Amino acid sequence: MAKRLLGLPVHSRRITAASTFALLVYYVSTMCRSLSMYDSPELAIVAEQLGLGHPFGQPLHTILGALASRLPGVDPLVALNGLSALFGALTVIPATSFAETLVRPDPNCPDGDPRYVAPCIALLGMHAALWEPATRIEVYPLAVFFSLWAAARFASAVLDEDQRPGPYFASGLGLGLAASANVVCAFGVALAMTPRLLMGVARQEVPRRALGICIGGGLLGLSLHLYVFAVAGRTDVVVWGAPTSVESIVHYFTAADFASKGVESWTEWWAHVGELFFWSLRDGLLALLLAGFGGYALYARRRGLGRFFFNATWIFFVAFIARNGVFAPDVLDYNGYLAAPAWLAASGVGLLVAYLGSQRASWAPVALAALLLFVMVAPPAPYQRSRNRDTFTSKIGLEALRAAPPNAILIVERDHWVGPIWYLQERRDVRPDVTMLAHGLASSEWFWDHLYRRHPDLQPFELRGPGGRDARVRRFLRANPDRPLQVSRAALADRLGVPTCPSEWMLDVRRRCGGSAHEPELARYASVALAELRGGSPGTDGLIALVTLDRGHDLYSQGFPRAAISALLAGVPRLDGFTEDSFATVPARIQRMVRPTPQYDPPAALGHPAQNLHYASTIAEATGAKGLARYLADLSNAMGPVEPKFATLPASPANL
Repeated sequence: MAKRLLGLPVHSRRITAASTFALLVYYVSTMCRSLSMYDSPELAIVAEQLGLGHPFGQPLHTILGALASRLPGVDPLVALNGLSALFGALTVIPATSFAETLVRPDPNCPDGDPRYVAPCIALLGMHAALWEPATRIEVYPLAVFFSLWAAARFASAVLDEDQRPGPYFASGLGLGLAASANVVCAFGVALAMTPRLLMGVARQEVPRRALGICIGGGLLGLSLHLYVFAVAGRTDVVVWGAPTSVESIVHYFTAADFASKGVESWTEWWAHVGELFFWSLRDGLLALLLAGFGGYALYARRRGLGRFFFNATWIFFVAFIARNGVFAPDVLDYNGYLAAPAWLAASGVGLLVAYLGSQRASWAPVALAALLLFVMVAPPAPYQRSRNRDTFTSKIGLEALRAAPPNAILIVERDHWVGPIWYLQERRDVRPDVTMLAHGLASSEWFWDHLYRRHPDLQPFELRGPGGRDARVRRFLRANPDRPLQVSRAALADRLGVPTCPSEWMLDVRRRCGGSAHEPELARYASVALAELRGGSPGTDGLIALVTLDRGHDLYSQGFPRAAISALLAGVPRLDGFTEDSFATVPARIQRMVRPTPQYDPPAALGHPAQNLHYASTIAEATGAKGLARYLADLSNAMGPVEPKFATLPASPANL
């Protein structure tokens, strides 16, 4: 085990490097080349600008992202997605080293053939749960790589009863760097390592000062957070929270902008654990964890990090995810948090295959073939993945900006509108005349300061006053009455007290609407994207369902039920046979009325086509199209079922 790769002991540098490179090629060929959902646009902005993102700053990703985005001849977004792919693939090395450390000859465990470990881990790296966070702009691949690098370095030192301070300092440094990308990922792995460290000190297997040395390395890694203070005073880039005073620094590092709601009872927490269980059963992650545990059970040893470390890691991350009060098992970020135990499970499966290879040479290839089959059936299958063609998030932001009137104010909420529009204006200088007001950030003074620096021609207004965020936005609009105004959702416009009319991408704020409306360009593009991606870009089909559900609700609230149903069905995949004649029994125009926002159980991270079908059925029922309503309800039940959480819509034939 004298050979090393990235400072970690491995049986064969050639096999491990080749396995890592093969996975990297696959990740790069299937990764996103544009913006994706959630934090992707914000992470891209601050990396390209060397600005500051949301708490706790993610300085490691920002700094490495800044270097990647400045590579000559490479599109910054391709480089930033490639950064995730690179560190996702590099995780094969610490996962391999960790497993091979346990395969070392020892009277307490069976023989194992380590040649199979790295290929096995790389093959499992293609599993959808590990592929997903590694193929979009995210912090999780960085955090998981450095966390597992620290664990592998520590496992080797403990097994060798190494008395030198270097390995323990390096382990702490790896965890500190991981925490500079994502604190939770680093904390979960550190928590699982700590009992073995304390036990090693008590048994005198490691130096007594190892704990202090490890903490010192961790603090050095965490010192990257000094970057927050280095850029806090910049006014030419996005600096979230502007943490320049004691009050604003405390506000920033306590994440006061994100008052996340936790579960209200143990019953709710256990319900979330149950939902995660069935989700992992469907997606194959549970099978991976069980097989990984089998490998650790075979190679458990007194002086190594085996079953306890693996179990403590996945228990921590499952418990952390289940504590979220706003919960849906298909939230993509959950894959990022579960990546550490999933990679450790891959290491355990590598141990299992190594054992089979040592018992009979012919068993290992059979086991690898079975793993390939396992990877192929986890949705989306490797040959079905289309994330490399996914530009939906970026496209809808771009078209919304292009369609906006000159000098317009766009009031938007939800990350899938805010993120891409923000990036396109900050980094691509698209429509600098348009003012994008992110409603969710309107309660933060730093956002208004940044907005007025970008648009000094805006008229000032009294920022502080009664009424909260919505009242603040209304004061802003009263101060700038001559600018055209568009809003992303009718429900938001209702809260702000402004009337809206249909438009192609956003909603126009006008007192009087035309007498007719058609399926908007947003819905038509969503339908085309849905057909092209075919479920191969996780999350995007849910986003398309959500966008078209929102627009269908908007059109119905504005009094256009036929156009509303058409927009809703644009978010449903593989729905053939519908034409204009199919909606002939639905009135084209009814009286506009504030409608309850459609909400459903079970919750989905974004949207679900069964919800679109149910809402379309509800509109058809309320407007007298009984046959169409029954047909759409049957389709919804086949895809769902879903349970509405809004009041029944009033029948409205009298409004014709």
